[in-house]
Amino acid sequence: MVLRSMKTRSGAVVPGPRDNQNRKHLHGSPRHLLRPALLLALLLLLTTGCGLVKPGLDPKAQEVHGLWYIILWLAIPVFVFVWGMLAIVIIRYRRRRGDESEPVQNPGNNGPLVTFFAAPLAIIILLLAFGEVTVNKVDAIAPHPAERLVVTGSQWQWSARYLKEGLSVSGKTATETTNGKPLTMAVPLGRSVQVTLESTDVMHGFFVPGMLYMKNALPGHPNVFTFTPTRAGTYPGQCTQFCGLWHSKMRLVLKVLPQAKFQAWVNQQKQAQSKAGSCTPTGSSITLTAQHITWDTSCIAAVAGQPIRITIINKDAGIAHNFAIWVSSALKKRLYQTGNFTGPATKTFTAPALPAGKYYFQCDVHGPAMSGTLIVGNKAG
Repeated sequence: MVLRSMKTRSGAVVPGPRDNQNRKHLHGSPRHLLRPALLLALLLLLTTGCGLVKPGLDPKAQEVHGLWYIILWLAIPVFVFVWGMLAIVIIRYRRRRGDESEPVQNPGNNGPLVTFFAAPLAIIILLLAFGEVTVNKVDAIAPHPAERLVVTGSQWQWSARYLKEGLSVSGKTATETTNGKPLTMAVPLGRSVQVTLESTDVMHGFFVPGMLYMKNALPGHPNVFTFTPTRAGTYPGQCTQFCGLWHSKMRLVLKVLPQAKFQAWVNQQKQAQSKAGSCTPTGSSITLTAQHITWDTSCIAAVAGQPIRITIINKDAGIAHNFAIWVSSALKKRLYQTGNFTGPATKTFTAPALPAGKYYFQCDVHGPAMSGTLIVGNKAG
């Protein structure tokens, strides 16, 4: 018996009995080979349905959440097809023991080739279409926000300034011995919030996982976005752009509070800041020390009607600081500002005489993270 296929004088191939047997085997049903892939896809669906990706804290985040599922449903057929075909090739077309015959050579087919290019192209077009719609919704700016915040990133802390309330809050940078303190900022539930992101040094990434999207803070390029939180709760956040030594500890906490609790939080922060500004003038000379991107005191005092001699000791090597006096933390009117200078260094400046009152001072390079109260009044005693 002839086992292998034979060639005639004209070059035509005459299949032998083994070829016919192999051809019958090749056209067998592959359904049992797809079961592992289908089970994996089902497991993936059950996992996502049980909260692997949670809905966001505002409608924009929920748009991103919906986009994630669109991408998932477009990816599942690709997953099943690739792993299913791989299983078919590995199991159905593997070499049989003792079989040294040449595999059956079939002519090419244009249908699979067209499908190979058309199907991925269709998926990419769908991804771009749905993605562009979602990005436009996330980037849309609400016209009349109820709250306006300026959030500033600097190495290595966040600070936030509430324009409506005239309030500033800040985190504290980490050091060799401490983990620092994350910025804690609160926003009212169900009210539109506009955030202007700024950076004083390098690029920082503002990311609260509950939002499901990230925004960058770029030096010299304010980045504005709005959101309306619809889920009360506490949401941790993190800088997501590597910004130096303590990048991993540049954290923040976003609290979404009902309106009454939000107002109580604002009042609590104002009271804490007013209590911090209690010191008495003893002369017209002030000494401030900057170390680990913070001042050594949050309250300084000077005698009214006399020029103020200010000595700044900058112990932060390679980091620039300055000193500025403002009418209030709303930063609407600046009364005095020194030039920037990089540490370690010590410099003395003279500010003009000021009338009695309470003023706000800060390093304009690092904002509320380096701020405090200046009391100008009569000399004690």
